[in-house]
Amino acid sequence: MNPGSTAAVPRPAATVVVATQARAGLEVLLLQRPADARFGAGAWAFPGGAIDADDARAMWADRLPGTGEAAACVAALRELFEETGIMPAPWGHIDSVALALARRALLEESIPFSEVAERLELDFSSTRMAYFARWITPRGAALRFDTRFFLLSLEERPRRVRLTPEHEAATWTTPAAALRRFSAGRLPMMFPTARTIERLAGFGSVEDAMAALGDVNVEPALVRLGVGEEGVTPLAPGDPGYDEGR
Repeated sequence: MNPGSTAAVPRPAATVVVATQARAGLEVLLLQRPADARFGAGAWAFPGGAIDADDARAMWADRLPGTGEAAACVAALRELFEETGIMPAPWGHIDSVALALARRALLEESIPFSEVAERLELDFSSTRMAYFARWITPRGAALRFDTRFFLLSLEERPRRVRLTPEHEAATWTTPAAALRRFSAGRLPMMFPTARTIERLAGFGSVEDAMAALGDVNVEPALVRLGVGEEGVTPLAPGDPGYDEGR
């Protein structure tokens, strides 16, 4: 960034770590961004995106789990539905065609998510979610986000993940397997994604993760860029050399 230039203001965003219990343990859903994406090109990440004005409407108050960060929680649920077709709210009373049409209307931006919720009587209050992290893109980046991370527990893995052109592929993986592939260069991940996967690798089950992360005190983590023998390296609070970049 040139001296005197104005730093980009981080845009509020939300992402959701969808977790299910498998024989191998906790599994999470990762989506791969296209190689030409403006942000995180080619990387595997969790579903998510920017928070919009509709996500902050008062009508959501009685329809959400008690996670705090209400607008971010709505954005995480909306982005999950838009990007994958996964609807975590109980919807046995909803015709699958009506649900598919609602998703198409959302993707076409012809209807807000709040109207979808009202029409389909969606209620996420019993959805098992936990707000557990907040990551901020480094200063100096052209495109910055201030992203709230949520953990979502599903009883079983959805049969299908219906992607949009916003992503190229989807995979369910244990954190340990994801880290092995990441270390081998076969599963590129953005820094906050990799750190989140590392954090989840310490839990033997979804229940353990929900219990541990459901009551954490979330502090914003501003990523900084350190320069060492291996070049520019992203750093999180607490990493060696992090405070040298103040």
